[in-house]
This record gives sequence, structure tokens and C-alpha cells, in this order.
Amino acid sequence: MNMACLGDLVINIYTFSLAMMLLIFQENDRKSKSNLSFTKLIGILAILVIASALIDIGVLVGGTFTGFSKFATYVIFALDPFGFLFAINYIDCFVKKDELVDDLSGFFIMPVKVYAISNFVLVTFSTLFKFNWFYLYDIAGYHRGQLFYVRLFFHAMACFCILAYIIYYRNAIISVYRTPLLALPIIVGVGIVSQFVISGINFAYAATVFAFLILFIYVQRCDVNMDYLTGVVNRRGIDKALKKAAGDGMFKSFSVIMVDIDYFKLINDRFGHRAGDEVLSAIADILKETFDDDTVVGRFGGDEFCVVTSISDEKILKERVDSIKKAVSLIEWSNMGEMELSVSTGISVFKRNSKMQIKDLIDHADRMMYEEKTRHHLAAGL
Repeated sequence: MNMACLGDLVINIYTFSLAMMLLIFQENDRKSKSNLSFTKLIGILAILVIASALIDIGVLVGGTFTGFSKFATYVIFALDPFGFLFAINYIDCFVKKDELVDDLSGFFIMPVKVYAISNFVLVTFSTLFKFNWFYLYDIAGYHRGQLFYVRLFFHAMACFCILAYIIYYRNAIISVYRTPLLALPIIVGVGIVSQFVISGINFAYAATVFAFLILFIYVQRCDVNMDYLTGVVNRRGIDKALKKAAGDGMFKSFSVIMVDIDYFKLINDRFGHRAGDEVLSAIADILKETFDDDTVVGRFGGDEFCVVTSISDEKILKERVDSIKKAVSLIEWSNMGEMELSVSTGISVFKRNSKMQIKDLIDHADRMMYEEKTRHHLAAGL
């Protein structure tokens, strides 16, 4: 038993260290909704891990430390459902609510919130009046209470609510975040099951922190190259894709398509920046749907997009461009009917074994795009 507690203590120390690293190395923008939610989540996990470590120390040392173990057990039983609540609130930060017709997030979040608060009240009541509903201590040490497995069931349901929430809102979550978010409740669930099967080792918190470490690394890596508004890569991501494509250029050709929204300043001035954001997101979605997964779609800056694709046949490229223009004209945005949407485009092909530089490639596509944009403005009398 002492060896198991010693092993659990080591796991808790490592887990606490990881939790502190996650707090230290997160983004400096502490006031954003996602960072505040992340801080709450990792903070509660750190408290629970410390409490778990105190229990191990109490078992290993005994004596006066037994009182610390009892208090730490209360902390864990009273507070650990808040980990689920803070987790689902954190995940909620990645859902683009403006794309939803009906927001049913409360349907998933409220049961977790009710469970967390109810559990805190019941555990506190049971501890104060020594009803021993969930756990108890006697001469032999810690034992599970009569309602222990009832609580375990609600734990599983809270984990299921998180998983169901992610699945339900999967189409409103930026695609690059879906996999780590979906993996999160699965990893935590495996940790919870492992802990209750092997009661001597605290797998649940270690699994939780590990899952969020994976999510944190993945999100941070994606955020460096991601445009938050549209869900496509940013200028940094485009430069990275161009560099990779040019490196492969000795083996295969690739192309660049520049896309610029016509009269975008007028859209912002006339209908507001919210309408402008709506148009940007809609066109980004069209570009992603027009090409396969091997194509990189990015926001080059402002109202300009860049597509880096392995397609090098100019006939096919022009067909794709025509398809994009048609789809843009049919976008059902909030001010549809008051103003038509259109885009100007430019195509540039990087030929195999070409001496063309990336800058020349972009400049050529950009020049073609602005020539078409000028024709559109002249035709509209602007």
C-alpha cells in the first residue's frame, strides 16, 4: 500500500508541475474569455492534485498528517466536478456561435453546473454531519461511502455531456481544433475509469492534465498560423505553405490564386464591420469547400485571400475560379438583396524547375487580381 501511495505521490508531483507549466506558458492575454476559462480549469486541477498529494503524504507519514488527508479528501470530493464545468466552459470558447441558428449550449452546460453545485452542497453536508455518504475514515483508513458509485455515475454523465457538446457543435468548431477537443473527454474518461478500477493510483487528474497539455500544445501551434475570424491560416501560415510548395517545386508544379473582395470598404461603411466579418467568413468557407485538403487557404490580409494549390492546369484553375465567383454571388448574408457580393481573382502558376521566386509568383497573381478589380470598379462606375 505504501509503495502505491509513493507512486501516486510521484504522479501527483509531476501532474502539478505540468499544471503549473500550462499556467505559466499560456498566452499573455489573460483577459480573453478563453484564457480566463483556461486559468480557472488548470487552477482547479492544481488544487485537486495538491489535495491528492496531501492524502498520499497522510497515508505515508500518518500521525498528525491524517487530519490533512481527511481535509484533502473533502476538497477532492467537493470540488472535482467543477473541473468538468470549467472544462465545458473552456471548450465553449472555441464554438463560433454566430454560425448557429439555435444555441443549445445551456442544454449541455446546465446539467454539469447543477451537478457541480449540488455535489458541493451534499458532500459538505455529509462531511459536517458525518453521514459518510461518499467516503469515510475509520481505524483502517479511507473507505468508499454508500453513495460513492451514484456519484461516479454522475461523473460519467458529466463527461458524456462534454463529449455530446463537442459532437453536437462540431460544425461550429474551427476544424483544426475538433480532434484535440474530441480527444479531451475520451482521455479524461479513460483516466476516471482507470482510477476507480485501480483505486490506489490517481489516474484521473493525471489524465486530465495530460489531455489539456495536448490541447494546449495543439492550440498554441495552430494559433501561430491561424486567422481567428475565418478559420483559415494567416499570412504566416501562407508563407509557410509557399515555402514548402516551392521546396517541392523541383518535383511538381503548384499554383497561387489571389482573391480580393470587391467593394469591401463600402460593405463595412454601409452595413458595419459585423457584416464585413460575416462576408469574410462566408468567402473563406467557399474557398475551403472548393479545394481538397491538400490545398492551403489563407487570409493574406484585410479582405484578400490566398490559395496555394497543387493544381497547375490553367483550365482547371479557371473552372475553380468561376465556381468560386458563382458561389460568392449566391452567399446568403444578412444584407443580401441590398448589395451584391463579388470577388476579383488572379492566378499564377509555379512551373516545375522554374527559376521564379515566391515573391514573383505572388506579385504576378496580385497584379492580375488588381487588373480585374479595376475592370469591376470601372464597370460599376466607382
